[in-house]
Amino acid sequence: MKPHGPKTVGIVVHSGKPGARDRLLELLAVLREHRVDVLFEREAAVLASKPKSARSLPDIGKTADMVIVLGGDGTILRVARELAGLATPILGVNLGNLGFLTSIHGNRLQGPVRDVLGGQFEISPRHTIQTTLIRDGKRRATHPALNDVVVSRGALSRIIRLRLFVDGELLTEYVCDGMIFATATGSTAYSLSAGGPILAPASRALIMTPICPHALSNRSVIAGENSAIRCLVADAAAELLLTVDGQVQLRMQVGDEVEVRRSARTVQLVTPKDYSYFEVLREKLKWSGANV
Repeated sequence: MKPHGPKTVGIVVHSGKPGARDRLLELLAVLREHRVDVLFEREAAVLASKPKSARSLPDIGKTADMVIVLGGDGTILRVARELAGLATPILGVNLGNLGFLTSIHGNRLQGPVRDVLGGQFEISPRHTIQTTLIRDGKRRATHPALNDVVVSRGALSRIIRLRLFVDGELLTEYVCDGMIFATATGSTAYSLSAGGPILAPASRALIMTPICPHALSNRSVIAGENSAIRCLVADAAAELLLTVDGQVQLRMQVGDEVEVRRSARTVQLVTPKDYSYFEVLREKLKWSGANV
């Protein structure tokens, strides 16, 4: 990224968010002011009344210096997945409350966006994990995840038994409702709500958090960055699902294994000047000192 900031910007919009079109038009005015070339993904092109200019995200990622996302954390996760490993920096503008992946409030985007366009920003590299579904000894599907990978039961409220191995060694067998495998970035998502720890974004460790374990001694375990984790479905009396970043969902069955390990891919999140991860943490979790 050149010091003077991006000259070509891709725009992605979650059109279902309140005020999406108004925020898009506000953003476009700032980009025109800085003479930045704009590439529109489909929803953004429609909202901007330029439907014929729509391009795919991978195509945008190959051309743009940066992608600006108007939406929420879920939209960021979709963009990160569809960029398919491209290292294009992503700037998130939240159209609701400030999220953990989006770094700018939508109702006051102009100042921070101007700073970014002027080159006043930092890149926060986020490590990802790779998950592979194995059935009958064959690798059926492989997907990257920025936040987490979740093995969980379906609609029926029946327990499952999951046997976890770390680097080939048995950790334990969990009797639970499911298991979350989270990155440091995903430590503030589903894993946190299930009682998992918070890791700073630069951490490369991998978190294993059981969902509603039946043994009170079962707690989150943090594995090293180079660990290979295998989760074997030992028993289940109901439908099982493997969900990747809330974006991809695969059906599982007894005997299936999920392999989780760190991926070589990183997602480059853009943070404007004066952005503080710990300030966002205090605000979102309503910790003391949030208003200091």
